[in-house]
Amino acid sequence: MLQRLIIDATGAETGDDWSLAATCWLHACALAPEDHRLANNAAHALWLADQPARALDVVRRAVRLAPAEPLPWRNLANILRDLNRFEEAEMAYGRTMALEGHRHPLSAWNRSQTLIGLERYEQAYCLAERRFELSAMEAWRRGPTWQGWPWGRPSAATTVHVWSEQGLGDTLQYVRWLPPLLARGHAVQLEVESCLVNLLRRGLAWAGGDLIVRAKGTIPTPAEDCCHGSIMSLPWLLGGAPLVGADPAAPAYLRDPAWQPRRPASRSGSARIGLVWASGRKLDEPFMAREYRRRTLPAASLERLLAGLERLDPRPELINLQLGDDRLLASGWNGHWAGELNETADFAATANLISQLDLVISVDTASAHLLGAIGAPGWILLPWSSDPRWLRQRHDSPWYPSLRLWRQPRHQDWDGLVDQVLTGLAILLRR
Repeated sequence: MLQRLIIDATGAETGDDWSLAATCWLHACALAPEDHRLANNAAHALWLADQPARALDVVRRAVRLAPAEPLPWRNLANILRDLNRFEEAEMAYGRTMALEGHRHPLSAWNRSQTLIGLERYEQAYCLAERRFELSAMEAWRRGPTWQGWPWGRPSAATTVHVWSEQGLGDTLQYVRWLPPLLARGHAVQLEVESCLVNLLRRGLAWAGGDLIVRAKGTIPTPAEDCCHGSIMSLPWLLGGAPLVGADPAAPAYLRDPAWQPRRPASRSGSARIGLVWASGRKLDEPFMAREYRRRTLPAASLERLLAGLERLDPRPELINLQLGDDRLLASGWNGHWAGELNETADFAATANLISQLDLVISVDTASAHLLGAIGAPGWILLPWSSDPRWLRQRHDSPWYPSLRLWRQPRHQDWDGLVDQVLTGLAILLRR
C-alpha cells in the first residue's frame, strides 16, 4: 500500500497536480509516521499547491523527526517566507546552510530573496550571486564574469557588457543601475529581449554616456577576457539599493518626453484606467507555474472587478493592457473597452499608451515594473504573501514611488481585494 501511494504521489507531481500529490504523501505519512522524507515531501507538495498553513504543520514534523537533515529546514524556510514570517524564514535558511556546510546554492539564493524582504540588501545581493552555481541556471553568457571590473577605477574597463537575466520585470527593476554605471565614464553595451530594446534606448537616453542597447543574439560573443555580466549583479557591484535614480526629485529612471503625462481628454470626461490581470504565463517549472496562478486574477474575480468598475459614478473609461492568451479571461464580460493595447506592442508602445491614462491597475507582472520605472501612477494587486521585493503590509514601495500596493486581506482572497480596490476607486473618482 505504501509503495502504491508513493507511485501515485510521484505521478501526480509529474502531472503538476500538487494537491493530489500532497494527499498521497499525507496518506503515506500515516502509514509510516517516523519517516521524515514522507513528511517533507508532503509539505513540499502542499507548498506548491499554495497551502502554506497546512504545509507548516507537516514540515515541522519532518524537522522534529530529522533535525540534522538540511532539506526539511529549507522547506520550512520556504513555507515561513510564504507566510510573511521573514525573520523566522531567514533563521531557518541559516540553519539549512550550516547543515549543508554552505555547499548548496539553492539555499543561498532563496535566503537572498528573504533578505531583500528584510531590506538587508548588501547581504542579500552578495548571497544572490551564488545562483550561477545552480544547474538549472542558464546564463546568457558563459563565465567568468566581470573580468577586470573597475572597482573605483573608471578607466580599468573600456566597455562593460551587461545582459538581462530571468524575467522582463527583473530587467526593468534592475536597469536603474545603468545610469550610475554610465556616470562613471564606462561605455556600456546592454543585451536584452527584443521587446525591451526601444523602451531602454529611449528611456535611458537622458543619462548620456556611451550606451548601446541591442537585442539578444544580434551581436557576437564578447572576448573571454571582456568585462561582462548579468544586470541583476549590478546591485552587488555598485550597491545603493533600491536606488531610484540619479535625481531624487525625479523618481522615474526611464525617461522620455513622450511618457510625461499627456492624457487627452476623453469624450465623456471620465477617468481613463488601464487594466492588466495576468502574470507571466510560465508553466514549465512547478514554482513558476505556482507563481503564475498566485499572481493572476481568477476569471470570476476579474469579472467582479470589471462589473464593479462599470457601476462606479462617474464611470471610468477602461483600457485593456493585457497581452497574450490571458486576454481571454475577460471574455465573459459584456462591457465595452474604450481602447486596448495592440497585441504586437513592445514595451515602448505600452509606455506611450500608459502615459495617456490616469491610472493603471495591474497584478504583479512586468507591467507593474514598467509603471514604476517610468513613474506612472499604478495600483498593484498583490497576493496576501507576495514576492519579498514588495516587502510586507506596506502600501508604498521604496523601489517605485509612483505605485500604491493593494494586498489580499487573507490568503487567496482575491474578491476581498477587488472590493477594497473598488472602494478606493470610488473615493478617488469622487475627488
